[in-house]
Amino acid sequence: MRDPEGTIEFQGQTVIRRIHPTATAKQFLLSKAAATLVEAGRLIPFEFTAPETVESPKLPFVSYPFEWCDAQLYLAAQLTLDISREILGAGHELKDASAWNVIFQGNQPMFCDHLSFQPIVTPQWWAFGQFTRHFLLPLAVSQQRGLKPHQSYSTYRDGIPPDVARTLLGFKRYMTRYWPLMVASNNKSQPRAQVPTKDGKHLHGSLYGFCQSMLNGGKPNQARSHWADYTDTRHHYTDEASTAKFQKVGEWLENTAPAWVVDLGCNTGEFTVLSAGTGADVIAVDLDHDAIQKLVLSQSHATNIHPLVTNLGDMVGGRGWCGDEFPSLMTRLHQRADMLLMLALIHHLAISEGIHMGKIAQMAEHITREFLIVELLDETDPMVLHLCSQRKREPKEFSVAVQMAAFGQYFSTVASYSVPNTLRTLCLLKKL
Repeated sequence: MRDPEGTIEFQGQTVIRRIHPTATAKQFLLSKAAATLVEAGRLIPFEFTAPETVESPKLPFVSYPFEWCDAQLYLAAQLTLDISREILGAGHELKDASAWNVIFQGNQPMFCDHLSFQPIVTPQWWAFGQFTRHFLLPLAVSQQRGLKPHQSYSTYRDGIPPDVARTLLGFKRYMTRYWPLMVASNNKSQPRAQVPTKDGKHLHGSLYGFCQSMLNGGKPNQARSHWADYTDTRHHYTDEASTAKFQKVGEWLENTAPAWVVDLGCNTGEFTVLSAGTGADVIAVDLDHDAIQKLVLSQSHATNIHPLVTNLGDMVGGRGWCGDEFPSLMTRLHQRADMLLMLALIHHLAISEGIHMGKIAQMAEHITREFLIVELLDETDPMVLHLCSQRKREPKEFSVAVQMAAFGQYFSTVASYSVPNTLRTLCLLKKL
């Protein structure tokens, strides 16, 4: 990890920061203001184990901005502003306002860069340009043009540059309160917040009010996509079938008692919430932004649900220095789950995405340490027939026998259950 104030390394479940003797953050970390942030759950807990060494716990799972929905980016922005306001009384400011400095414990954002604090020495907040690129402009572009944070961060690691936002929004930018942030300038330096006062506290107070009003104006709404309404509009399940499927999955979760569940293709989180209710931490993955946003907003106080917007057929690789600074999702998911859920998913991967069934089974083996619940569709299932007709594929290529043969390379069958009034079978599998 990179930080000009010191070096960062990971040892087991501990993050170790060795602070440069001239670093300005140490003064703040020893203050009451830092302790208050920790007590409030805004700053990752830490302790000095030596005069220039700070240690903090490593969260068991971390998501990144290229996997967030609008609501998560909004929460990260709000946390950054809240911390900026709260440390004014201690005479400090954030020297960085990066989205990458925020990590989530479930749906609760926490600031993780302990070396990002410095005394206020100028009536200009250098980090304002970064805050604009990382939070305000991505939210504006998402709201006005539909380019969601997980998409923009896949291209722009340092947030959306003002000139790009200006091009994307066009004349429409003048109909938002964001347009002053995109005014063309000959100044090549990063934009900074400036007000006619020598008092840095007044500057940051004014800035906080300005940014907060903009964030409130763009506050994420409930989702609107087809998949966000899937559980209410699906026609291939009767009420009886849906209830039976839900009860059987719940029974298997209770019997296996997983500490960690990965729910691939989670949609709005019907089975994510069921899994979390058994006491498990759940990593919930879906490609639909609005479905994940609905899950985030409905479970806003959950600390054991970790939602991600990710296309399993086209996952973003590692980011940062040597592609290792922010590991890829598959790296983070390796042997992460005690139970993996793949419900109403594999036909989409195999038919819609064209992924070989053996590769899908191999991915499941990569993620789970022990159990897998998978939903198998008969080749005559209406959804299989529909997807095959769209892609000119033969349904017999996706028979239950073909599916079981693929998973049988890595798993044995513990139990199976035919969902009533459907051509679908739930299978509880265990790793060989």
